[in-house]
Amino acid sequence: MKRAVLVLVLGFLTAIAAADAQTKEFSFPNTRSYGRATIQYRGQGVQVLVNYDYSQRNHNTKWLLIDMAIASRQRFVLKKEHIRLLTPSGREIGVAPQEAVIADSAGLTKLLQNASVQRRPLLSYFTQRSGGPVEAIRFQTLPVGGGTVSPEVTVDDDHVSNGAVLFATPEGSWNAGTYRLEINNEVAKAGLPIKLE
Repeated sequence: MKRAVLVLVLGFLTAIAAADAQTKEFSFPNTRSYGRATIQYRGQGVQVLVNYDYSQRNHNTKWLLIDMAIASRQRFVLKKEHIRLLTPSGREIGVAPQEAVIADSAGLTKLLQNASVQRRPLLSYFTQRSGGPVEAIRFQTLPVGGGTVSPEVTVDDDHVSNGAVLFATPEGSWNAGTYRLEINNEVAKAGLPIKLE
């Protein structure tokens, strides 16, 4: 009897360990939360702020909307391939291409209309906001035809680069869990938690 109980307990613990191994644990040093879905990274002379209030609870579409603002003491060019989202299972998802935005303009229009009341301005968290210009992050244009797309943006200490960043999942919806938004280039190496409920 004791042996059977021991076998059951060991089997149960093995199953739990296997399930935990499938979920990647992330570390988020140098981050601070300003509410439920506004997160700041500050380190290495780089300040990044993201807000995803709408997407935190509304992620049953293929799109994830993250508003981002960034500034740096050292000037650098942030390219869209420097930004990625790591899923809880460890899969990497890059910034959605403009072609995907065009292909689902009706779905994105609905997402942006629904999200409009929950999006927050991010510039008040930066000291550069007083009198300095703001450079738009334009990895995608929203709505479609709303301007020029650029695969990069200049980041420095004279102004704040600010805009929406969209990610698309091929599964059609995002699972609840903690994702990791990474910015990784020669100057900025930041990781911010994106917690979907």
